Order: sequence, then C-alpha cells, then structure tokens
Amino acid sequence: MKKVFLTLAATSLLLTGQAMATNADQMLGVSAQQWARGGAIVASPVDAPSVLYNPAAAGALDIETIAFDLGAGLLHAERSITNPMISTDSDSENYFALGAGLVTKLSDKAFFSVAAGGVAGLGTDFSQSLIPNPGTAVITTKGLLKFQPTFTYKPMEQLSLGASVQIGYQTLAMSTAKFSLPQTGEFGFGGSIGAIYEISPKWQLGASYISEMDVAEYNFHGTHDKDGIMPNFASVPGTYLFDMDAPATAAFGVAFTPMPKLLIEADIKWIGYSSVMDSIDLKDTTGRTLETIAFGWEDQWVYSIGADFAVTENITLLAGYNYGATGIDPEDVQYNLGAVAVIEHHLSLGVSKKWASVPGMTGTLSYTRGFENSVTGNVPTPGGMVPHTLEASQDILYFQLSYSF
Repeated sequence: MKKVFLTLAATSLLLTGQAMATNADQMLGVSAQQWARGGAIVASPVDAPSVLYNPAAAGALDIETIAFDLGAGLLHAERSITNPMISTDSDSENYFALGAGLVTKLSDKAFFSVAAGGVAGLGTDFSQSLIPNPGTAVITTKGLLKFQPTFTYKPMEQLSLGASVQIGYQTLAMSTAKFSLPQTGEFGFGGSIGAIYEISPKWQLGASYISEMDVAEYNFHGTHDKDGIMPNFASVPGTYLFDMDAPATAAFGVAFTPMPKLLIEADIKWIGYSSVMDSIDLKDTTGRTLETIAFGWEDQWVYSIGADFAVTENITLLAGYNYGATGIDPEDVQYNLGAVAVIEHHLSLGVSKKWASVPGMTGTLSYTRGFENSVTGNVPTPGGMVPHTLEASQDILYFQLSYSF
C-alpha cells in the first residue's frame, strides 16, 4: 500500500495543475481540508501541502515518519458583464485543480517536505462586450503553479521554524479589441519563512511571510492595434513584452482548542497586489511602451475562521468562512473586463473519515460557496461613458486522500 501511495504522490506532483481563485486571483487552498477550513491553516496546519502557506507546518503535523496528501478539486465559476445594451456570460465555467504534498521526518527536530499546487489564477471567455462594439470578445487566462521544497526545524518542542524556496510557473493569455496575446508561460522564483508556537495545550500561534515572486518577462507573439477602433490603425503582428509578477503575502493565525474534540482557528492575511497588479506596461521589443494597462488592484486583507469537530474517533466535521474585500474599484472596471475577480464572501463545509480498513488513511470531502458579488463602473466607449457591471459567483468541490505512517 505504501508503494502504491508513493507512486500516486509522485504522479500528482508532476501533474498538479492550475486553477481559478476566489481571494482575487488567489486560491483559498490546494486541498479539501484547507478549503473546508476557509483557508485558516497558518497556526494549525491540516496536511502536508499546508507548507505552501506556512513552511513551519511540517513540524506541527505530529507525524511519526512520513505523510502524503493528494487533493483534486472541481471549480464552477459564473461570471458576467452587464451594461444597458447587453448582458454576456463567460463561456469558460469549469476548471480542474490539483494539490499534493509530502513530509518526511528526518529526526525528532528536522523535517523535509515538498508540495505543489495551483495556488492562483483566473480566466474568462466573453464572446461580446461594448468595447469598441458589441461583437468584441474579451478573453483572459492566468494560472500560477507552485512547487516548493521546504526545510522545517524544531529548536524546542513548542516551536517550529520553516523556510522554503518557491518555484513557480505562471501562464498568461489576454485578448481584447486592442491586442491579442496568446497563452505563454514563464518561470518565477521566491521564498517563504514561517513559525508556529504552542503557547499551551489550548493555544497555538502561527505566522508566515511569502515573498513576491519574480516571474520572467513574457514574450508574446501576438498582435496589437493602436486603438482597436479606427480601421486605419490595423493590428500589427510582432513580439510584445509584459511583466507580471506574483504578489507577496503575510499571514498570522491563532488556534484555540477549548475541548479535546474541537479546534477553532482565526487568520488574517495581507496580499500585496498593489505592487504587481496596479498598472503594467505593454511594450514592443525596443522597450517602447505601447500602452499601460491600469488594472488598479489594491492590497487585499483576508479574514478567515475555521473549525474542526471530532464527532467520533473516525469522523471529523469541518467548517470555514473567508472574507476578502475585492481590490477592484468602480474606476478600475474598464481594465478588468477579463478579470472578474470580485467575489468577497466564502462559506465552506467538509467531512473527514479515517479508513478503518487502511490504517493511516483518511478521506476528506469539502464544498465551498463563493457568494455572488458585483462591481459597477463607467467604461469609455465610442458612444461615451457607459456603466458596466462585473459579477461573479463560484462553487468548489474538493476531494482529498491523506496517508501517514
């Protein structure tokens, strides 16, 4: 059984894919247990892939030798653009996500882990908009796959310290009336540090910092139209440069165990969007700026609370709530028709069951609802300023297998 699970773990790490996100373009997690907690895992990690969010997690998992986790999710997202003339829905609605992790205990104080998952992304496919005419399509695809080797050390029983190297592969494609940039991908690198401290058997603290990921500049072999409206400015094929990095994050969490069967955690997370998604220049190969795309994303504060309740020795119920105010303001709507990242509230439920027939094996199923939210702003068109409403909601179903021995 161990050999079979090792094979599955290795395969999953190779195939782990990208997914669509709900804290702007960030996933709440990469496994069913993380989603079921609403992403509240910084102080009380739930599985091996938790090291993606706090590299100190391996020292707080209470494993004997080694632990594996494989997670797969199905995401259904509904996005729309509405204005006084038309209402159009995104044709891309369903996405597949994977996450995996492995932790091995090197000694009583040292742990090594590897984890991978689609930690961020977004995507839309609108067949029509009003810019510059009702027949103009708006298409965007973005995804960030992260692979992370991590070392965790426990200088004392109550304290875990971790550090990691973060290796990312970010893909991006954008198409509007003014430009067509086909999907391409680039590697990026960063790092993270974290700590978990057990104050008492009832209280535990966690903190982590993930650096901004420096993603190599994209080289798109696409087309650009000077204004996308006048026929005398035809689309020009060529190579176009675009530099989009992944944001830094900082998180702090508090976990409380009021009774042996119940654990509650509350987290707060800062995501530094303003340094990577405020405005980005589209350039030609000479370095000349053709236009500036002012996404206008602001830094986001995310608040999450999660709970585990052991109903029996083998069954645990999980629940979570996650809130992050959208960083897209009304004045930013015109630049975010392909990035409808406006969901704010999420509610999650899950159940974990230990398999009596396979000691050490646990299965988890979770469901998360990203509740409908919208942002309305005026968009310039050939006929003048026209109000456009961006609207989105999402449903996420995740399944996970966990095995430790």
